[in-house]
Amino acid sequence: MSIPISLLALLLLQSADDPMALVQRAYQLQQSGDYAASAEAYRAFLKLRPDEVGAHSNLGVVLTRLGRYDEAIREYETAEKLLPNDARISVNLALAYEKSGRLPEATAKLSALHDAAPRENQVTMLLADACLQGGDYARVVQLLQPLEQQSPDDLALAYLLGTALIRQQRISEGQVLLDRILKNGDSAEARFLLGMQMFESGDYPASAKQFAAASEANAKLPDLQAYYGQALLTTGDADGASAAFAKELEQNPNSFVANLGLGQILTVRKRFSQAAPLLRQALLVRPQSEEAKQALSECLRGEGKLSEARPLPQRPATAPDFTLPDVATGKKVSLSQFRGKSPVVLIFGSYTCPNFRASADALKKLQAKYGAKAPFLLIYIREAHADGDWQSTRNEREGVSLPQAHLLSEKQDHAAMCSRALHLPFQALLDGMGNKVETAYNAWPSRAFVVARDGRVLYSTHLTELDFSPEAMAQAIQDALAAN
Repeated sequence: MSIPISLLALLLLQSADDPMALVQRAYQLQQSGDYAASAEAYRAFLKLRPDEVGAHSNLGVVLTRLGRYDEAIREYETAEKLLPNDARISVNLALAYEKSGRLPEATAKLSALHDAAPRENQVTMLLADACLQGGDYARVVQLLQPLEQQSPDDLALAYLLGTALIRQQRISEGQVLLDRILKNGDSAEARFLLGMQMFESGDYPASAKQFAAASEANAKLPDLQAYYGQALLTTGDADGASAAFAKELEQNPNSFVANLGLGQILTVRKRFSQAAPLLRQALLVRPQSEEAKQALSECLRGEGKLSEARPLPQRPATAPDFTLPDVATGKKVSLSQFRGKSPVVLIFGSYTCPNFRASADALKKLQAKYGAKAPFLLIYIREAHADGDWQSTRNEREGVSLPQAHLLSEKQDHAAMCSRALHLPFQALLDGMGNKVETAYNAWPSRAFVVARDGRVLYSTHLTELDFSPEAMAQAIQDALAAN
């Protein structure tokens, strides 16, 4: 139970002539868990004894428990100046930096500690964890592989190292550590690593199921909800992704992935004032992230803060030519036949791609407005989430089910059905079974391009909720029509 403020003030006043009694009282309050009262007692003591290192350090601990990280950092920094090279103070300062979102400073502090005592395993593990949060997976592997050889039964170490290896796409090496964890029975950690392995391999629907299973076992596992959100977003479930990202941020406000992902979703939904703080926090955690910089720039541009926004990246130069059959008539259509005559809008997708289906209405409105001057071509590619392959949570909810085509005639039937079901007014072309055009445009699972009269790609976008902006595409078409 917390001590009432009036009673605390009386106790502190009675102890004013006895600093030792005051600091003892502060420590007792700290041990009992009354951190607010303990903080006041330590501050009162430090007014009398401002150079007491232990009191500054303990006050930092108490303030950290209260979530007042900036104040805690000031106390630890003061303690460190009074007693340089004390590892305990430096570790606590690094942890306060990390909890406040100042990850680069935490990593620098832990790196200095590790350099001074490379065999101190606790520091090595803390540094590895900070590097993992910062996305420096190679450093994590470098730090932990020697320890793993010494302590093969340390599952916490195996979990950290396995996570870094999988995120580096070193799947087979990560699998060894995953198997070691699985030998100890099914667990949230094992499910998370298995889902991460599937995610990094590109099997997003399967990874989402593993993340969901891990969440049932331990919803508060660090980074789990962030990865679950990424998997849901990649399979077209932006609402589910938003909920997962929000859950991650409830327990870890400094999660780079969750801040970036939710910030991007809110930006696309034009909720710029909510998105901007999240994207700024993502940049605070990873200052060098080009993706975070660009996301914040887009958000600021949406808010009308053009002077703060970064320039948009340059677009690809030339659209690869192709010749494909019309789905309905079989007549051959080439991209080059439009050269010098009109811009062209190319849309790549399949019926089992939820992002493609979700963007269909907006694309139809664009076609109705601009299609007479800029032809829209649908290029039907391989199914994004065919039966027995990678299923999407959104497809399951919407009852969308279709097998992967094994013959060109089957693919043609799928394309015709897609045009009917979505009432698409575009001329539909059929990519071959070798997926050559899809590959040339890097268009799987769905994508759209605006191609100028001279064949240059003026605009390209994935058809996810994060990427696809009808307004931006409309502007690109207008620019293409205005160009000579």
